[in-house]
Amino acid sequence: VTVQATEMAMQHLKRPLPNAVLLGGLAALSGIVTLDAVVHAIHDTFSGAVAAANVAAATEAFEFVQQHQQERAHAPAD
Repeated sequence: VTVQATEMAMQHLKRPLPNAVLLGGLAALSGIVTLDAVVHAIHDTFSGAVAAANVAAATEAFEFVQQHQQERAHAPAD
């Protein structure tokens, strides 16, 4: 799955800092951590608008990867 991490970060954070985006994508792809755990870690590290923007970025990536996986699971086999 290719996630446009920098672009998502720019959209939410207005800066090219894709860490939260990548964590959200990792959570969806691997199942190693939950999105709730990522959100909790973000809130432990940041507050206010910065936390909200990072949560939004992580959530967008999580949902993007989940949707990609669902589409792939339902795609006809080649």
